[in-house]
Amino acid sequence: MQHIDRPPFDPRDVYTTCISNARPSMRARLEAYTDAVANAATVYEGAAKSQALHTLGVLAAQPLARPDRKALEDVYTDRMAKERAPGRRIYEALKGTTDEDGNRRENRCPLCGEGLVTTLDHHLPKTSYPLLSVVPVNLIPACRDCNTGKRTTAPATAGEQTLHPYFDDFSHHPWLRARLRRPRGNEQPSVKFFVSPHSDWDDTLTERLRTHLRVFDLDYRYSLLVSSHIASTNHDLTMMPTNAVAPWLEHKAEGWRYRGNPNTMGYALFKALASDNWYVNGGWRSSSAGTNPD
Repeated sequence: MQHIDRPPFDPRDVYTTCISNARPSMRARLEAYTDAVANAATVYEGAAKSQALHTLGVLAAQPLARPDRKALEDVYTDRMAKERAPGRRIYEALKGTTDEDGNRRENRCPLCGEGLVTTLDHHLPKTSYPLLSVVPVNLIPACRDCNTGKRTTAPATAGEQTLHPYFDDFSHHPWLRARLRRPRGNEQPSVKFFVSPHSDWDDTLTERLRTHLRVFDLDYRYSLLVSSHIASTNHDLTMMPTNAVAPWLEHKAEGWRYRGNPNTMGYALFKALASDNWYVNGGWRSSSAGTNPD
């Protein structure tokens, strides 16, 4: 989970650019909502800054007419995301997967920190909030797994809000933690990821962090990735004295801080390995252990 800069685009300009090539009758229909889209963007940004996006029920009710709601949803699908659409340049800029010369570059998904960005996720779904269909701060660069896993989830309470990469930044405290699950028999070690909030954080924030892990299924997705990291680490440890293992793992964890953010899968994994006495004192040599603490 990574905080990223808000996009520099004006919502009104983005909307008018996207609808610029519509046929006259459809364009007139969409132009009638220009002020409503701009106003919705202002309301959204204020709520996001206050961590209150769950309070935007009024926006979800607009507009009432189903054909108009569908037309606004299609502004994103047909007039921004589609190849050669008038808003396609903005779409690509929001994804951040190309540089100024149009060359491809890696851009990690800020929602999970692992996948590569391939699409944009509507933080509040366009089917429920059609006025926000092409509002830039509602469009999050995302990997395919995060985008499809979230589906059309929308928060009904403060605690149901997932983290918003443009507005939330909790990188000053390592709240994403992991715990090694010792193997039984011929099993391989596995890892459980969980939330460990700061003592000063309230229950709502803690619930939001847990919601983020649950909605994007990060414990499961991360657990699928750790086996290769553990296998590689076990190989590296074969020539290392026992008293050097924990410091080396701590150093390895620090290498997984991304822009100073400790809430990455790798940081949590290697901190867990470094703090597990069984693993540090030779458990990494064997795929079996006496007792599983879980």
